[in-house]
Amino acid sequence: MKLILHYIPYVLLFAAATALIYGWGLWRAMRQEQDLSNLLSSKGVSAVRKTLRKKGPLSRTELEPVVKNLTAKMPFGREQIAVTSPKEFLDSLLPYMVRQKLITEERENGNILYRYRK
Repeated sequence: MKLILHYIPYVLLFAAATALIYGWGLWRAMRQEQDLSNLLSSKGVSAVRKTLRKKGPLSRTELEPVVKNLTAKMPFGREQIAVTSPKEFLDSLLPYMVRQKLITEERENGNILYRYRK
C-alpha cells in the first residue's frame, strides 16, 4: 500500500501537465486564423513600405502586384493563408497604414498616390 501512495503524486503531476498542454493546444487552434491574418497583414505592410521607399509614390493599382502573391504560415504549422484578391487586401491595408502614419495619401491630377513617410 505504501508503494502505491508513493506514485500518486507523479501520476497527478503527469495528469496536470497533460491537461495544461492540451489546453494550450486548444487555445492555439482557436486563435490560429486570427494569428495568420495578423501575420499576413504585417507582411503586406512591410512589402508596401519597402516598395514605396524604393520606387517613390505609387497608386493603388501599381501596388497590387506587390501584394498579389503574399503568403503567411506559422512556424512549425501546416496551415497557410494567402492573398487571393489584391484589391480587397489593399482596401483594408492602405487605410490602416495611413491611420498609423506609416504612409501618406496625396492627390495628384485626380489620382490618389501613396507616399512613404520618413
